Amino acid sequence: MGIIELKMFKEKIRQSITETFKLLGQFKWYILPYIAFYIVLISFYLSPSPKQYNIWMNKEWFVYDKSIYLALTKLMLVIFALLFLVGTSNMRNHPMLAKIIFLSSLYFIAVFLEIL
Repeated sequence: MGIIELKMFKEKIRQSITETFKLLGQFKWYILPYIAFYIVLISFYLSPSPKQYNIWMNKEWFVYDKSIYLALTKLMLVIFALLFLVGTSNMRNHPMLAKIIFLSSLYFIAVFLEIL
């Protein structure tokens, strides 16, 4: 690889990075609520409490078990991280789908905090 080819490669990488950040800038108001929701999930994982296990709290079969709570919260963290990657991968070709994915966090935060 010659010096000229290396410079061209570096320039392509730089252009790609700047285009990616411009695209992320267009979606910032959709991504910020999703990141806030993910921070809430991380706080639930780091400080387990029966109060945060509120989805099934009013059911007669409800039993709080810390290990089950941590496993479910870890599973939700993985699922929502993967969903975030699906949203970011669809920003360029399917922007409406990406917006729907990112805005779904508003619904889920309402469900997890029992606002609905």
